[in-house]
Amino acid sequence: MCGRVVTTSSPEELSEYLGADAIVGVLDGPDHNVAPAGRLPIVWVDPTGGRQHLLGTARWGLLPEWATDPSPSGRMFNARAETAATKPSFRAAFRHRRCLVAVDGFYEWSPSAAGSASQPWFVQRSDGAPLALAGLFEARADGDDSVLRTCTILTVDANADLAPVHHRMPALLPECQWAQWLDPSDHDRSSLNSLLVSAPDGLLERHRVARDVNDARRKGAGLTTPMDGSELVDAGGDQEALW
Repeated sequence: MCGRVVTTSSPEELSEYLGADAIVGVLDGPDHNVAPAGRLPIVWVDPTGGRQHLLGTARWGLLPEWATDPSPSGRMFNARAETAATKPSFRAAFRHRRCLVAVDGFYEWSPSAAGSASQPWFVQRSDGAPLALAGLFEARADGDDSVLRTCTILTVDANADLAPVHHRMPALLPECQWAQWLDPSDHDRSSLNSLLVSAPDGLLERHRVARDVNDARRKGAGLTTPMDGSELVDAGGDQEALW
């Protein structure tokens, strides 16, 4: 599942790409190794006033609305798309607080021979554009008039690009589906679930990277550098225009 991501696009780039009306929060800067409990850029719709699309940040690891302990909830950094609408931890957010989580790539680990560490891979769009991942968020008062936002990334079955590495992948949404996913007045569970499918084959590419990425304290751009002799792996095929 998706447990480490890369965030390098500037707030201005993400705002333009995702069609945000206002920027209300930004990250400290590029991060090539964001782990759960770190902060991610998200886009959501303000249900009040003009229903603007807002770009801000959220702590990665959903804190359900009923939870009393605000400590980081790393165990809820992913949610299975097949059950998110009904599980107690996610169903309120699925109904009312959906978001786009914007990342520039993510890491996945493939099994290795017994006794050796798993092999990390870096995954990104073949065209280099940011990934708009289907997410859920919660928000609560956090003292001093501040708001604590937390989020989770929905996952689906892996497509052909990722299946050799892992059986799950983040749910990627094409631009033509962003408005429906973000609409807080849309409570049609069946229609929303129909958006959460594996990405088209050939949309993503991957390459092996060094195991330095296993240390979440490492943040540099070199983490995404292909290992010696590791070329990009692209499933190929035509990409539909809607992506």
